[in-house]
Amino acid sequence: MILSQGNAIACEPLATATDRSQYRVHRVTGPERRRLCELGLVEGATVDVVNRARPGMMIVKVGGCRLALARGMADYVMVR
Repeated sequence: MILSQGNAIACEPLATATDRSQYRVHRVTGPERRRLCELGLVEGATVDVVNRARPGMMIVKVGGCRLALARGMADYVMVR
């Protein structure tokens, strides 16, 4: 969990999100930041977690598109 300076906004990595939950992207970091942003995972975007059933993978819905993300990549997407 990350606390933003001054506002105390709790964030967590998308990789820890629960099934059938909706989140808002707070920040995207890491070496694949550009690729994640191209896929629609930008600050303020709404992300629906569709399924986390497969080990190491998760399916999310962003902007009407379903994406399969490795959990390692989802660690770079901070949501609240």
